[in-house]
Amino acid sequence: MKPDILEALRQVAVPTLSAVMFARGLRSRFLHGIVPANPEAARFIGPAYTIRAIPVREDLRDAVAAGRLPNLHRQIFSGVPAGAVLVCATGGAAHVSVLGDIIATALHRKGVAGVVVDTGVSDLPVVAAMTLPVHHGGGSAPVPSSAAVMVVDHSLPIGIAGVAVFPGDIIVGDASGVVCIPAELVEEVAREAAEKERLEAWILAQIEGGAPLEGTYPPDAATKARYRAAQG
Repeated sequence: MKPDILEALRQVAVPTLSAVMFARGLRSRFLHGIVPANPEAARFIGPAYTIRAIPVREDLRDAVAAGRLPNLHRQIFSGVPAGAVLVCATGGAAHVSVLGDIIATALHRKGVAGVVVDTGVSDLPVVAAMTLPVHHGGGSAPVPSSAAVMVVDHSLPIGIAGVAVFPGDIIVGDASGVVCIPAELVEEVAREAAEKERLEAWILAQIEGGAPLEGTYPPDAATKARYRAAQG
């Protein structure tokens, strides 16, 4: 990703990115129901490393426990590259967890940018105290994921929280939640979002200065002309 695009994404909020894509007709880019473990350590940007889990098959789960089959959960989670965002879709198994403090620590030490799961999180108070941004869909869930689901593959398109995520899509998270930007649109979306935030900051200053809401927000033609003039 170009440095200027990365910097633009660092400066804009998830709601702004969501609004820009919504205006473009991309109305399913915000991950509903996915919240930060710690709103004070929620900001991340990175390409999606997708992981898929399906409902558990008990004989296969037992074979993994007995050492007759490889533990794909551990192997795939261990393979997330530095700088990427782990995005694990289970179909919404919010009552179990796919990670706790140990896995989160390993991911953090490896340099993973962030974690997005549609499950709960084990050891949630400990995970929330980390600087690794973790967003989840189930709150505290001290029940292993193997009670309900099993990790089966990675680096394929997935559906999570109502959003289609393709490997390499840009995932941005903050205290408001998580949004997925199609990789081929990230430069356009980032630039539009940065300009939208500049405009809205100016509009807010106008409202604080006594300007009427009508015509100022959303800005009519006269307000837009005043904004352009103020930008020099």
